Amino acid sequence: MSVVLDLTAVLVMYAFSELIAQKTHAIIDTVLTVSVLSLIGFWLGILPKDMFVVSGIDTFGMAIVGLMLTSLGTTIDLGELKRQSKVVMIAITCAIGASVLIILVALLLGHKNYGIIGAPIYAGGNAATLVLLNALKSHHMQTLTTYALAVLTFQNFVGIPIATYALRKEAQRFLERGVFESKAETKVKTTGKFLQQLPTTPVMCLAKLGLVASLSYGASLVVHGKINYLVICFIFGIIFYQLGFLEKGSLEKTASSGLITFLVTVVILDSLANTSPQQVLIVIGPLLICLAIGTVGVILTALLISRFSQVSFEMAVALGLTCTFGFPTTMIMSQEVAASLGKTSAEQNALENYFLPKMLTAGLVTVTLISVFFAGFAINYLH
Repeated sequence: MSVVLDLTAVLVMYAFSELIAQKTHAIIDTVLTVSVLSLIGFWLGILPKDMFVVSGIDTFGMAIVGLMLTSLGTTIDLGELKRQSKVVMIAITCAIGASVLIILVALLLGHKNYGIIGAPIYAGGNAATLVLLNALKSHHMQTLTTYALAVLTFQNFVGIPIATYALRKEAQRFLERGVFESKAETKVKTTGKFLQQLPTTPVMCLAKLGLVASLSYGASLVVHGKINYLVICFIFGIIFYQLGFLEKGSLEKTASSGLITFLVTVVILDSLANTSPQQVLIVIGPLLICLAIGTVGVILTALLISRFSQVSFEMAVALGLTCTFGFPTTMIMSQEVAASLGKTSAEQNALENYFLPKMLTAGLVTVTLISVFFAGFAINYLH
């Protein structure tokens, strides 16, 4: 198959998967659908196993991951995190509670690696998966790679329905109180401007992201890889955004964010080319255990933390479970719950203003800060 046919096949699968995600309001997300289509294609021989290599996605996609993690760092607004400190604390604590319980159960069952891989992904999803798959590839751990992708693609099915139920209960409690805020919380930009801003053009933004990612790679060599290169990209993204060298959400200003998101998402599917049906069957048990234990960990932690944080148990559960789906589901879920339970436009607006800042902040913290650092720490213990 020629390069253009390989690339077109991947693009068509991805486009179809995006359509499914839109129609199901992200309950069946893009990664799940495109993963299933890829597996079926590889197993039936419809898709060549080297299609990601031949199409150039494998090489270019991995090169662009560093830029995306750097850009992800620019989404961290330290001022907003400070204002939502209680939400940040709950989200972090619940993610830690879930991760600790997953690892403890894995150790008790004698499968440490499953815990090491499952915990960071459950606690944050895509970013953690990118870091872990990079390490698993160098260790040639194909079964664990399949397991990592399985946790990533199926955690939505556990987190979304439970979080939705919890938000609905919290919405009913909120409406019963009858005290509505008229305005959403206002975000104040606090980014420092210690470095003079350069002209904001798509290529300039890409160049600056590339420079910071390259600096991150150099820093990882200095520390002999003890801190993963992608983790340093994320840290340097935060730092250089605060300094003013990088724009907030730099990737969105490159006029290529859709293409980059596509590349970074499908590059993880390269690992599926060598995944056999037997390996999929092997990871089903560990997958179900990881999802169940992780969810129990979030619920138990939320129960404890709600007792002294002056936040309801249901709200704490919803905030904690944002680690299993992140943005944009945090936004969609908040809007849909508000629309379904608010009887008037005033009630709907009040519910949105109440939920959105909290859910967006919690999702941001778990899928960026927590997952990346967990993953970077966890890979040092893979054997």
